[in-house]
Amino acid sequence: MYYTNDLEIKPCRGDCSCMRTTGKCFQEDDMNWLLPKVEDANILVLASPLYCDGVTGPMKMFMDRLVPVIHLTMEIRDGHLRHPARKDMNLEKIVLVSNCGFWEIDNFDPIVAHIKAFSKNINAEYVGELLRPHGHFFRAMLENDMSVNDVIESARQAGCQLVENGKMSSETIANVSRPLMSRDAFLQMANQNLLSDQNQE
Repeated sequence: MYYTNDLEIKPCRGDCSCMRTTGKCFQEDDMNWLLPKVEDANILVLASPLYCDGVTGPMKMFMDRLVPVIHLTMEIRDGHLRHPARKDMNLEKIVLVSNCGFWEIDNFDPIVAHIKAFSKNINAEYVGELLRPHGHFFRAMLENDMSVNDVIESARQAGCQLVENGKMSSETIANVSRPLMSRDAFLQMANQNLLSDQNQE
């Protein structure tokens, strides 16, 4: 497990020299040792809170710097022009894990669409997502022994299913994302917390 916020990952310069030549970026940073680990992995799990309908800035820079795993040449794949993956890449599957502070599950639609497109572009199979809406209440509920342990257990089961079967069941995925409270209750609690924080400043 690596935290992109703790790594030195420079922005992609977009010159495509890594795709033309050896598959290595000319920039010297933590991608020098991290990229080979990605290429050797069978499954890549991208975990990011939802920031402005997408991944965080550090995660996006990491994704941009994965360009060396593909060739500059193009091929037709699934009826679409795409870059082929390098032959020495073992990466087969990509999973998204994300958390957001809003109640509705459809807030994740843009980030899911992005990771699906990203997976196609680097020639890996997108095998699903674990999404946790109204996540900022989840920790408090967990710490206060409220009925959310099944969500944690479902996340563990999803990991086991992924390793054993190469996919996660729809039931397990749905339970990870299940509502923790009604939308009206969420709205009331969220506004109370915001007003309380404001009064303390």
